[in-house]
Amino acid sequence: MKIYSNTKAFDCLSEKLKLNVTNDIFNAEMLVLGAKSEKYNELKKLKVIYRFGVGSENIPAEMLKNNIPKVFFPSDKTKAILYESTADFATYLIFWMYYSSGVGKVQTWEKYTRDSISNKTLLVVGLGNIGKRVARKMQPFLKVTSFDIAQNKPEELRFLVKAADIITVHIPATEETKDFFDKQKLSWLRNDAILINTARGSLFNEEALYMKLVTSNVRAAFDVFWKEPYQGKLKELGLDKFYMTPHVASQTVEYIKAGFIDILDIINSFERMK
Repeated sequence: MKIYSNTKAFDCLSEKLKLNVTNDIFNAEMLVLGAKSEKYNELKKLKVIYRFGVGSENIPAEMLKNNIPKVFFPSDKTKAILYESTADFATYLIFWMYYSSGVGKVQTWEKYTRDSISNKTLLVVGLGNIGKRVARKMQPFLKVTSFDIAQNKPEELRFLVKAADIITVHIPATEETKDFFDKQKLSWLRNDAILINTARGSLFNEEALYMKLVTSNVRAAFDVFWKEPYQGKLKELGLDKFYMTPHVASQTVEYIKAGFIDILDIINSFERMK
């Protein structure tokens, strides 16, 4: 089976050499799909898609409905690794943003006095597979509150946002959640709040977020963006204000190896059907 990948995630594995990889997407029978979309209707030889991730927004709804070509997502074991890796990365961003605002200067041995993080409040927006892990991991360090549409009334969000020092977002990207954090919701933030986003860029209104950052002491750390690689106006604010990582929250060796096993399993299942 000829395989084309539009993600470089598997390039670190020597085992990839065992696959029949093609650089010509139009000859591919299998597409290993990252976050980018393709012109699927032009891929006449395509039999199967493996979406290396849990989002499906880059696959047409009609294709998912008809399952032609067949679309596979990570196995339960692989998804569990993804969830854990992403949650770990979100906790890293929380600590990084909190302490990177300044602890002192080694050059002059100047020490800055700071508030203890244990007296701060973290709001976890979305208690799905990743959000609930982040909440559990952070509970020993600070007060954790949460908002989930399945458990909370919409009007509760304003109070929770106003009370939070740090907000981390873990909700899916849908038409309903596009620009979830718009100008109004961003106006509820404390003047020195910290925003963490490892979910999807589209959950935030880009222009409203930019204006909030330049007119307040709010800072943000994003691993996901509206278009990737991100070259938008928020980039000009610098990493102290808008800390960027290149969509790597789940990019662990363990996750990549598990995904590779998924690919081999899919190939073997098609070979058995011949």
